[in-house]
Amino acid sequence: MILILNPTTKEHFIYRRFFEERGVQEGSNTQKENTTYIHTTYIDNIDNLSKSYIDQIDQMRKRRPEKYKQQMLGAWMSKAEGVIFSNWSIGEFRRTSVSVWGQDYGFAADPSTLVEVNINTSTKTIYLKECFYLPRLTTSQIAELNLKHANSGLIVGDSAEPRLLSEIKAKGCNVKPSIKGQGSVTYGISLLQDYDLVVSPDSTNLIKELNNYRWLERKSNTPIDKYNHLIDAIRYAVGYQLQNPNRGKYIVH
Repeated sequence: MILILNPTTKEHFIYRRFFEERGVQEGSNTQKENTTYIHTTYIDNIDNLSKSYIDQIDQMRKRRPEKYKQQMLGAWMSKAEGVIFSNWSIGEFRRTSVSVWGQDYGFAADPSTLVEVNINTSTKTIYLKECFYLPRLTTSQIAELNLKHANSGLIVGDSAEPRLLSEIKAKGCNVKPSIKGQGSVTYGISLLQDYDLVVSPDSTNLIKELNNYRWLERKSNTPIDKYNHLIDAIRYAVGYQLQNPNRGKYIVH
């Protein structure tokens, strides 16, 4: 089998299977187990390239170093090109106000999630902490995990699941439906883009989503329907607080 590729992000199964799991350095020419790695770039063919083309590449190297590394040197990207959120960093989770939790629901292919959200509007900062990201959870298991992580705190869950919300509430969770409507996804994204997002270091699935959540097409306002199970939960919690007339109860101004 011969596989020829231009690298995408490090979340791709090829990177995980053939590089990460085997301990192979990306960009190397080597033999590992039953696989031969041959890495080539424009530099290997530079004698046959025109001066104008080389000048274009050099301009890319100076002006767009990350693009140069990926497109010209074949580096695997940490973030997908055109990601929606670039306003985030990894840092200590801080409770500067009363936390609210966001929750999205799945079962087989998609996980059920819970994320703690703490907003400080004075500094325009949102602190985020992933609580769980698990598939195939029953209603009772979701409720048990909710009580473990949020106790009696307010949980804003996906309003598309009214029966599930009712069942979780009946098991002692303080859960409310999210605020939805036409344009609520893009509006929620714009709310998040207006703040600095600080993600706790142990929120590995959230970091993965932020590195890969992007627009469906260039110049569109529709995001891809993947890498969003925690991000959707965050939108529910943030939208509920910043759109709710009683939001002063939850956040610091």
